[in-house]
Amino acid sequence: MNKAAITKHEIYNKLIDFSEQDLSDIVKYIDFIRHKKKIGTKNIIKLEGILKDQDIDFSILKEFKQNTWKHVEQEFENG
Repeated sequence: MNKAAITKHEIYNKLIDFSEQDLSDIVKYIDFIRHKKKIGTKNIIKLEGILKDQDIDFSILKEFKQNTWKHVEQEFENG
């Protein structure tokens, strides 16, 4: 895994304990940095309601989560 992905994961883990106001301030700071570096914003596609009236089986969700993050654990173990 590349260093940028690991750094993003570390940042995400550090944001967990912040209040809503703190997170809002962090978003403003990130927006400022993006503006300063002239980085455009990504288009957000809202998918609200797309799965309405669908029968969803969440029984494999735990396995999916473990498999999704398995590569991160392997990268930390392998250096």
